[in-house]
Amino acid sequence: MQFIRDYPMANLTSLGVGGPADLLCRPTNIAEIQQALQFAESEKLPVTIIGYGSNLLVTDKGIRGLVIQIADNYAHARVEGEVIIATAGCLFSSISKLAAKHSLTGLEFAVGIPGSLGGAVFMNAGAYGGEIGPLVEQIQWVTATETGVWDKSEFTYSYRCSRVQTEQVVVAEVKLRLQPGDQQAILQQMHELQAQRRARQPLDQPSAGSVFKRPPNHYVGPMIEAAGLKGYRIGGAEVSTKHAGFIVNTGGATAQDVLDLIQHIQQTIKREFGVDLQPEVRIIGER
Repeated sequence: MQFIRDYPMANLTSLGVGGPADLLCRPTNIAEIQQALQFAESEKLPVTIIGYGSNLLVTDKGIRGLVIQIADNYAHARVEGEVIIATAGCLFSSISKLAAKHSLTGLEFAVGIPGSLGGAVFMNAGAYGGEIGPLVEQIQWVTATETGVWDKSEFTYSYRCSRVQTEQVVVAEVKLRLQPGDQQAILQQMHELQAQRRARQPLDQPSAGSVFKRPPNHYVGPMIEAAGLKGYRIGGAEVSTKHAGFIVNTGGATAQDVLDLIQHIQQTIKREFGVDLQPEVRIIGER
């Protein structure tokens, strides 16, 4: 397993911003994940786990310590009856398509979600009324000193949160239990959800997805639009003119541009509506 020094995180994030990671490694199996964690522990290095960087905002100063990327380097899946068994580096959207191939329903909502399966479990990812938490049958996890398994009753989750976050383990493999369904109906729903996503979201520009969590009884995009911030720009960062819940990199944006824009939106929405917006995008790195 190779350790790369000073790797530019802008190359690993969908937003295309961020400074260097001190060290980067890309393990290909559970043993290598544990070896990387043990190395970091022995060298007293902080550890950051990432997938495909689709929900990340990395600061301009970059990330100190070791970044472990679990993505296409550790991505394989199989179907056993109504259960999909997949490693954390699989694309969540690919698992949705695998389910459809085997006429399994329950993952249609995930067809357009760009992150990894491990990241989806970490944040209990969801869209269009569905989320991954209820589908989890079992999780295999790893730390520097042990590996273990949580079954369905042991895996707790809430809106954009899960036990993985609170206990700081690394997801290695996931079992998802689905239901048999009509393949044509499954594919039709996935097609419709993809069409909605293309129509409403700025998929042709670099972004990190929905910037803010949805506050109770409010919708973020319409609030930001009502505040007159659609198209508002700081440096190369812009509130999307297609969907105000997204911030896009119009070219040459810095992480600080994005952070400043996030703060401006939060202050404006608090002043106009009395609502505290909390980031859904994961902000990491040295400030």
